[in-house]
Amino acid sequence: MKILSDHDLSRYGTYQIGGSADFFVEVDSEKALLDALKWAHDHALPYFVFGGASNLLFDDEGFRGLVIRIRSAKWHIEGEYLHAEAGLPIAYLVDAALKNELGGMEAWAGLPGTVGGAVYGNAGCFGLETKDILHSARLWIPYSGVIEKSTDWFEYCYRNSKLKHTLGIVVLSAIFKLKKSDSSSISNKMKKIRVERMRKQPPGLSTGSFFKNPEGCKSAGRLIEEAGLKGFQKGPVQISPYHANFFMNLGGARSKDIHAMAEYVQKKVKAKHGIELEREVIFVPSGR
Repeated sequence: MKILSDHDLSRYGTYQIGGSADFFVEVDSEKALLDALKWAHDHALPYFVFGGASNLLFDDEGFRGLVIRIRSAKWHIEGEYLHAEAGLPIAYLVDAALKNELGGMEAWAGLPGTVGGAVYGNAGCFGLETKDILHSARLWIPYSGVIEKSTDWFEYCYRNSKLKHTLGIVVLSAIFKLKKSDSSSISNKMKKIRVERMRKQPPGLSTGSFFKNPEGCKSAGRLIEEAGLKGFQKGPVQISPYHANFFMNLGGARSKDIHAMAEYVQKKVKAKHGIELEREVIFVPSGR
């Protein structure tokens, strides 16, 4: 392993925001990931693991410990089961399913992030969530080691899982249960999804949807728009004029600027609708 010191985190993630990690390592296999976790344990350091960072906001102060980035291109097929390491980008996963004529994850065409992040947060779009196709996942659990858990164990709900409330657990790999299908049918569905994604999601530096959609009512974007905030700008951060649940870094924004905008929006929506918006974007504090 090549452990880097004082490594800039702003180069990762779609916001391009963040300070420096005390220590940083990039790994490309399960063994390397386990070695990195052992290194953190041996040095009594906190650790944070990420893949695509498409749904993360790093602290301006960086991270006091070891940050581990996982990247992988490893997957294989067993019948209708697609096995993938946690660092595999979702784009590669979707392409693997298409090439092997396995249907069921067409809605994820164009979804950012990696397998590990999807398992961690029950990622989803266009009606398909991780829980709908996940068979099981291999986890590293502190003081227990490597354990495989079935989907029920994760206690999935909308953009949430047990992992979000249990410190230290790391996703190593996952198995998805799909179904045999015709490649042309899969491809056509994916094309339609990509067109719809391009139509709905504005370009620029953002993490996608910033707030979760409240249960049983209008979408977060609609609530923000009805509060008169679509296109609103606060310093270097703007609420997209195309989609009110996208916060855009116009250039030079810091995490404190994103937090200030989020708090302002929550206050305005609460006053207008009586609804408390919950963040979907994950903030990674420095630990300082």
